[in-house]
Amino acid sequence: MFLNNVLKAIRLIVEDVVLVNVESHLPVALSTLRQTLAAKQIIGFGKNLLDVAVYKTQLYEPVLLVNDVAYLPAAEIELIEEDNSRKKLLWQAMQRMFLS
Repeated sequence: MFLNNVLKAIRLIVEDVVLVNVESHLPVALSTLRQTLAAKQIIGFGKNLLDVAVYKTQLYEPVLLVNDVAYLPAAEIELIEEDNSRKKLLWQAMQRMFLS
């Protein structure tokens, strides 16, 4: 799988990071996920993952949220898998988030 390969490249496995794929037509609150999941690093795929702290966040720009939780918004996973330029953007963003 594409994501497993990317995480391996930065020496992580899927269990190290929470990956959220939002397929809902309705917004999903990132703050709700943070309460439910004990995550320090979240990569969100899809356009309807919302949080007050990240309304102005650009795709592929990692941000630090409350309590040292890192969040990386990305396009829908299906779009990334089919587009090498989006893969490159995600890879560069993940390097900034995990390797800096």
